[in-house]
Amino acid sequence: MAEGWLGPRDPNVTDPSSWWGILPSTPPTETARGVLAGLSALSVITLCLCWVLLVRAMAAGRVSTRTGLAAAAAWSLPFAVGPPLFSRDVYAYAAQGELARLGLDPATHGVATLLTAGASDGSGQAFVRAVDPRWWHTHTPYGGAAVAVEKAAAAIGGGPAGTIAVLRVIAVLATIALICLSLLLAGSEPGRRRAVAVLVAANPVVVIHLVGGAHLDALAAALVVAALVLDRVPRVAGHGTLPGAAATGLAGLAGNVKATALLCVGWLVLAHLLAARRAPRPVRAAVVRLAADAVAVAVASALSIAAAGFGPTWIHALSTSGTLTTGIAPAAVLAAAADGVLALLGVHPADGATQRVTRTLCLAAAAAVVGALAVRAWRRSSEAPAGPGTTGGDRALRAFADRRPDLVVVGFGGLAVALGNPVVYPWYLALCLTPLAILTTGGAPGGRRTGRLPGTAAGRTVAALVVTSAWLCLATLSPLAATWRLLGPAGIAALVTVAALAVGAGVATALVAARRRPAPPTSTP
Repeated sequence: MAEGWLGPRDPNVTDPSSWWGILPSTPPTETARGVLAGLSALSVITLCLCWVLLVRAMAAGRVSTRTGLAAAAAWSLPFAVGPPLFSRDVYAYAAQGELARLGLDPATHGVATLLTAGASDGSGQAFVRAVDPRWWHTHTPYGGAAVAVEKAAAAIGGGPAGTIAVLRVIAVLATIALICLSLLLAGSEPGRRRAVAVLVAANPVVVIHLVGGAHLDALAAALVVAALVLDRVPRVAGHGTLPGAAATGLAGLAGNVKATALLCVGWLVLAHLLAARRAPRPVRAAVVRLAADAVAVAVASALSIAAAGFGPTWIHALSTSGTLTTGIAPAAVLAAAADGVLALLGVHPADGATQRVTRTLCLAAAAAVVGALAVRAWRRSSEAPAGPGTTGGDRALRAFADRRPDLVVVGFGGLAVALGNPVVYPWYLALCLTPLAILTTGGAPGGRRTGRLPGTAAGRTVAALVVTSAWLCLATLSPLAATWRLLGPAGIAALVTVAALAVGAGVATALVAARRRPAPPTSTP
């Protein structure tokens, strides 16, 4: 509610509707903005802390799948019925959909075109005024499938407000599908299903940004998980080409929503070549599977082009998102650090030169990670078993990863791609959340207490997923920081005090719960 009451950050932006009276018709006063910004920040921090406590309880085996899903539903409900929050991307989706409905390619026309090409009722101006001015003249980097969804939403919505509502419904349905498919991918193992319920469904990235922000990444992630599920359908020997090609087609469809989903296409092609190595006639099997995958990707692309009504012009616009800078991106952090060091040495590079170098290095690092994972998957069958010095948790995770290399490549490779991007946003994690969540169980029997094993690979995976998700969600608060000063010293001191008390209460509760927890039974010699 507080984030909605803040209204648009830019005074030139207006919301197409009041969203049941939540969005203000006039900008709030400076003092009100300071109070609302503080409440919004405190609320997000509290939600992240609650999720961390839920993850700890799951790792200790005190949370069932049903409990995790109930928490996810309770936390997501306000975001599902409330206005879009923490990003105005969905308003850009709506304007791009209106462009496509009018027969204008969003990959070659900015949404500002609606000011002259829109309907006579003035809805074109309403579409444009809801979009952040930074995106008025840029071209969409989303694929044909995404444009087709936006176009359908604009046709059904019949106006800016209706289109936004339709896109919100699509995002909620896509998120539900993502969770259901993730549970299906996890199988019948209780520990993996609990991990999906807590680390995916209840994840603040999913709750705040996929549901609340109505990002198309939810649709892309659901298609990726559907592809992984379909690719693991049991096949009769010699008849696995069709399900595999269908899985590659689904992944290709996801790539036509968000280009980063093409990582899954690459993995599936590699996986099918790996399977062909074990066929009686490996060369023939490899050629057949490769041809089937190529046809599947071509069909998915053709369907996307037909539904959108435009060619693959969006490929030329992929650099659009890189025109801005996000301070949380590793490339931006490295550039700032390098500029500081160079300044101390008296060196002042040209504007943007350092950032171009760091962006190239981060992209190269992401590519190296994906390549290393692919090589590891190719060679996994010939590796020696874990040695006697390996811990039980590491051996379990290694054995599990060797059985599920798809999760390793799509999970850790997707994380590397998300963080190696020139710009980084929380919703970029959507494509790798499910594989990483399933991997956190490490294949331990029942999935019990795996996350509590310090130093194990499973425990490190849990920590990496939790830290990255919470860090990116809290990073969305940075635009609010500029309004905190409006509270004055006393107001800021009060907010800090409240936040400190909340953190202290959370820590105290965790310590009390840890002391009351019964000690594990000791084994007799």
